[in-house]
Amino acid sequence: MKRLTYIGIIMLSIFVLAGWEDGERSFTIDEVNIDAQINEDGTIDVQEQFSYTFNGSFEGVTRSIHSGDQNFQAFLFEDGVLPEKTSNLESLKVEEEDSTYRIFTESSNETKHVLYTYTIKGSVNKYPDIAEFKYAFFDNSNETDLNNVQIVIHPPNQKMEDTHLFLHEDESGNLSNSDNGLVYTNSLLEAGEASMLRFIFPAGQLAGMELTKDSPMLDKILAEEKDYTERLENLDANMGKAVPIIWGLIGVLILTTLLVFFIHPYRYRGNKSEDALMRILEQTDPLFIKYLQNSLHLPHDSFIAGLFSLKQRGIVNLTEVPSAVKEGDRTFRFTWIKENKTVDMADAFLQSWLFTKSDSSGDYFLLEDLLDNKDEADKVIKEKAEQFEANFNRWAVLVEGREDYQGLHRKWKGYSLLSIPLLIISFILYNYFVTIDTVSQTAQWVLPLIAGLLTVVALIFNRNKWVNVIYYFIILMMTLIGFSFTSAVILASVFYFITFASLLIIPDYYWKNGVKEINYATFKGYWLFIRKRYPTGPDPSTLERRLEYAIVLGAGEKYGEQCGNAEQAMKWNNTYPLLHNPVHATTSFSPSNLILYTAALSSTSSMNSTSSPSSTGGGGAGAF
Repeated sequence: MKRLTYIGIIMLSIFVLAGWEDGERSFTIDEVNIDAQINEDGTIDVQEQFSYTFNGSFEGVTRSIHSGDQNFQAFLFEDGVLPEKTSNLESLKVEEEDSTYRIFTESSNETKHVLYTYTIKGSVNKYPDIAEFKYAFFDNSNETDLNNVQIVIHPPNQKMEDTHLFLHEDESGNLSNSDNGLVYTNSLLEAGEASMLRFIFPAGQLAGMELTKDSPMLDKILAEEKDYTERLENLDANMGKAVPIIWGLIGVLILTTLLVFFIHPYRYRGNKSEDALMRILEQTDPLFIKYLQNSLHLPHDSFIAGLFSLKQRGIVNLTEVPSAVKEGDRTFRFTWIKENKTVDMADAFLQSWLFTKSDSSGDYFLLEDLLDNKDEADKVIKEKAEQFEANFNRWAVLVEGREDYQGLHRKWKGYSLLSIPLLIISFILYNYFVTIDTVSQTAQWVLPLIAGLLTVVALIFNRNKWVNVIYYFIILMMTLIGFSFTSAVILASVFYFITFASLLIIPDYYWKNGVKEINYATFKGYWLFIRKRYPTGPDPSTLERRLEYAIVLGAGEKYGEQCGNAEQAMKWNNTYPLLHNPVHATTSFSPSNLILYTAALSSTSSMNSTSSPSSTGGGGAGAF
């Protein structure tokens, strides 16, 4: 024991030291100078100078560029000495993967200066009156702080007459113009921050480029920028107006949800004594219990409940017999009693499906026939699984078509009284953010249109829980992605999430009389079995019946441990086979041992996705 303790201490020390060493390794980007020359054909030649300081050992650095870039190259250069031709510089090995370049240059406790050169294509738009270059050299995917950033963008003729400069999504940067270009500076562009530059210059400077769109755009762009500026100036004030209203909505929503839970007809208000509920459970067909437990659905292990149903009705007989597969083992045999009562179509199909063997005692099958025999070939196992799947589905349809399986619950009209007002309030709140936030003019009509269509669909299907849940998930994502990260947007997201959760957990139906009691008895019985509080008793017939319900509810092993402690257990082999060795019995009937769980009939395929380039750029820098 002491040795294990010492080994544990040594392993913990190794992990701590490894973590300490990795924590000591760091790097900074001390300076970034970018020079971008727009050419007459609309391409942009870019030179980027990065200064890195490494603390520890690194294999190289990274640069991600989310645009249509070409001819990316990397070079080492001395600080302050950048020759006019890159042929005089040391070229570095570069590997590209999903818009990220890995530049290999081993570094250890030193400062290095790296030059990147590349050409951007497809990011300049030309119109009859103006040309537009809207681009972010760094966006919120950047994971490294950038110090002392300067970006200079030159128009094709190096002249700044009739130009317009705009900066978006960047509160810390400064934008100005020089004699021959746009100049952006920022002493610290933090990781995760974007900086979108918009440069407008005369279209005549793009002599070698065709029109992107044959429509004048200057007035529209200037109107967009004016609207953006006004929205940005009033953003905090307008967002602040929504905060107390959203707090009120959240409070009302929580109180309403609690009230609905209290008055909902789904709640069971009958006799909750354990004895009464156990009587209800043990008087109900095991297969019907399984159907209710799984929300009116029959999972693959439901045929076990079907067999116990036949046993309790005296249609089949259960015995424990020697295994025909492995010498020394034992399994369970179900025998169909031929002279028994009339059965329905579901029972008849179960007989023709499973009871394929016959002897003097009648048609029978062995439980081990459905076990996953690892000695069999994969092809044989797959064929058995496919056959099981097909037969089970046919049987399940017949069971679910029984008359007493119909109309078990009814839609609750009160669900609509909750969902409809919430849908209307949610759309109004979302549309308010569209009208005050710094979204583009296109987004100002596209976003309400999308949200409006979603709201109309949700209103039409207001009683459908899953339509409402999907609606709030989409609205929540659209809010988090589409709007500025302010306290009002955060609160609105909380409101949408609480609404999402409320409509998800509040039932949109209620059980009809009689079924509600059975459903609650099923719930209570499961927890009594799990907590080993379900009584055993001296009567072996009752005890075996209870063990069957425990197996059906998925708590067989827990109750089997209780039954295994009964004094008479070892004497009940022939008459009560489940009680001879209850733990073995419950394990044998466990779904994890059945071949149906090897039925992975649909092959999974993974699709490799690659990020498509963006005309507006984006990217970041790092090291590895």
